[in-house]
Amino acid sequence: MTNISERLRELRLNTKKTLKEMSKTLDVSLNTVYRWEHSLSVPRKSVLKKISDYYAVPLEWLIYGNAGENNIMSAPDSSTEQKIMEMVKNLTEQSKYRVLGYIERICVENED
Repeated sequence: MTNISERLRELRLNTKKTLKEMSKTLDVSLNTVYRWEHSLSVPRKSVLKKISDYYAVPLEWLIYGNAGENNIMSAPDSSTEQKIMEMVKNLTEQSKYRVLGYIERICVENED
């Protein structure tokens, strides 16, 4: 199964666009496109819509990986949650605060 970063990269490569060309098309920095394609961040909802329109692909496919009518983002399964919790347990207090800050930034970025 592919994730959103892989789908973004696949779309760009299939149209033979460079990172620079995509950054200009979407009016974002080159670094931003790079971060999307390397799972370091995700586009805001408004930008996802722009990408969907640009490539003429369903927004649902771009986000979820399929174009079904009843796309519902499923919650992580218990093994994923358990793995995340185990990793967090091993962090220093300072690192835990950094992770919390990162999660908060992701939430704010996705509030369009």
